[in-house]
Amino acid sequence: MNIKIVVCCLVLIFAEANGTLSPTKGKKAKKQDKDVKKTGPTDKDVFQRNLVRTDPKVQDILRESGLYGRQTDVKHFISGDVLGYITPWNNDGYENAKRFHGKLDMVSPVWLTVNSKDPFKIPTHDLQKLWLHDMKAADNENHTTKILPRILFEGWSGDDVLELFNNIQKRDKLIRVLTDLTEAYLFDGYVLEIWNQFAFSGAKKKLIISIINSIADGLRKKGLDTVLAVPPLRGMDKELFTKKNFDSLAPHIRYFSLMTYDFSSVQRPGPNAPTEWIRKCIEYLVPDENDPKRAQILMGLNFYGYHYTHTGGGPIVGSQYVKLLEDFKGKIQWDDKSQEHFFELKSNDGGFVFYPTLYSILVRLDLAAELKTGVSIWELGQGLNYFFDTL
Repeated sequence: MNIKIVVCCLVLIFAEANGTLSPTKGKKAKKQDKDVKKTGPTDKDVFQRNLVRTDPKVQDILRESGLYGRQTDVKHFISGDVLGYITPWNNDGYENAKRFHGKLDMVSPVWLTVNSKDPFKIPTHDLQKLWLHDMKAADNENHTTKILPRILFEGWSGDDVLELFNNIQKRDKLIRVLTDLTEAYLFDGYVLEIWNQFAFSGAKKKLIISIINSIADGLRKKGLDTVLAVPPLRGMDKELFTKKNFDSLAPHIRYFSLMTYDFSSVQRPGPNAPTEWIRKCIEYLVPDENDPKRAQILMGLNFYGYHYTHTGGGPIVGSQYVKLLEDFKGKIQWDDKSQEHFFELKSNDGGFVFYPTLYSILVRLDLAAELKTGVSIWELGQGLNYFFDTL
């Protein structure tokens, strides 16, 4: 089905659910036995179970998505590093980070905030100390997973940014606070969510770049990594993050977490991250495929989706996706242009659902390998268990 048709349909009032005949008692019992949901480790991964396909079956997803290959330390994506985010509001991410430790090069828990009013007091109430201990204990001579908490710069005005730029003592003190935290909790660095926040404050980009480079250099002196979260191309006359910005930051930044998702929205329904758009975002920053700076890009990979309804809709995670599939009677469709799966609901609020599948994830991992980038997953608690077999 053409995506344009899908988008046009979203403005219509959706049809009411079609009635179905109830199966006989014997058939119902047989169906329930056949479609029983499975969870936990299994001897065969998704490739061996022939689940990575353009025509996924609804019952296969319902039955198999809770399983994962028993060899959780075997990596399939080996062309670049893998960063996985964790949010406190999706606690499955903590367990998945431990379970799939061997597939993840970096994990970024969304824990920390630097507020402009008191930048030297960084709250640590979201930290999971036992989880940190377990992650470090899982490291061995063959594999280490770095812990780089995401740190959000919140509530900064243009004047606040200017003051931080002009006040070297204040900047140095902030760097000391950050390095002290790494020593206290054995962090390996940080993911900085600062670019959008400072850019939207109206601060000049050259000031923002100078501040970020200073922080990154200060962390590097202590052997710590800096990952910078940056926005993708949006087709605007003036892009929020440009190739020139990238080139100015690249010598100082270990990785760029490129947020290549949310291509569509409730206001503009459609696929989450068309592959051609992802390609353009990466090639825009580093046009030369042989440029080693390509390896500094972590291509964004969403483990969440969207359910669009005639009243709006919004993002959905794996458990919500499965719930929608339980009431779905049709076929999941493949859009060749965006390289994503979707389906149309005829019941409840109706609408269209775009959510990753094993095949769409593998297509994007292959794209990352082709473009010589790593990947950054948003986020580890939003997907389905068997997604991790692809990594």
